[in-house]
Amino acid sequence: MGKKKISLNNPLFVNLISTMIGIIAGLYITSYFQENKLYDAKEKALIQVKQELHDNYSMLKDFHQKVEEKYEPIAIIASALDANMNLVIPKDSLQVFREQTSIIFDYASFTAVDDTLIQLHGDFNVFIESPLMAKKLSSLVWNSYKQTDFLSITSFKCITDVEAFYVLQKEANAIKETWKDQLFQMSFARSAKSTEDFVNNWRVLLLKQKLLLDYYQSIDAVLNNCE
Repeated sequence: MGKKKISLNNPLFVNLISTMIGIIAGLYITSYFQENKLYDAKEKALIQVKQELHDNYSMLKDFHQKVEEKYEPIAIIASALDANMNLVIPKDSLQVFREQTSIIFDYASFTAVDDTLIQLHGDFNVFIESPLMAKKLSSLVWNSYKQTDFLSITSFKCITDVEAFYVLQKEANAIKETWKDQLFQMSFARSAKSTEDFVNNWRVLLLKQKLLLDYYQSIDAVLNNCE
């Protein structure tokens, strides 16, 4: 028996082809819109990442200014501590010393050590009012971003450039926490060595924060060009 030929004009064949084309087109259109929806959601998520970095920048800028203005006075005081952790200075430098350290030291009185030196008495005030004394620079939004499908449609350059902000933030957070612990526990007042370590950590903290603040200047340039 000869094989039956399927007529292209056969209604069943036309209906089958139409159905297949419809399914394929439907899948393509669905995929297209889903992909567009994902890209739109990614762009909105990057805006949130940018906002998180700007918020961190604002907090750090304020915190850095307050910490920086107290660094020099604390360094001056540290250099004037004797082996017994008493504050001893030349008698004729009292006025200058008070002017240089008034932001953190409330002078009360002095007692003579000898003909040229005096021991100062007063209260220290190194309190710093800032949200960063209670929390860290946030990475919550970026960490959430990396757990989504957005990462698969984000360029490697964008990922590495943004990640650089958060690496520096993590380092700044770690140094700040060490410095804060020393401050709250008053461990820096136990010995000359602990005071030296505290002042050095304060200096490193300022340097690391300054580096991060400078890098924050490129937030918009990096995020606006993320692909």
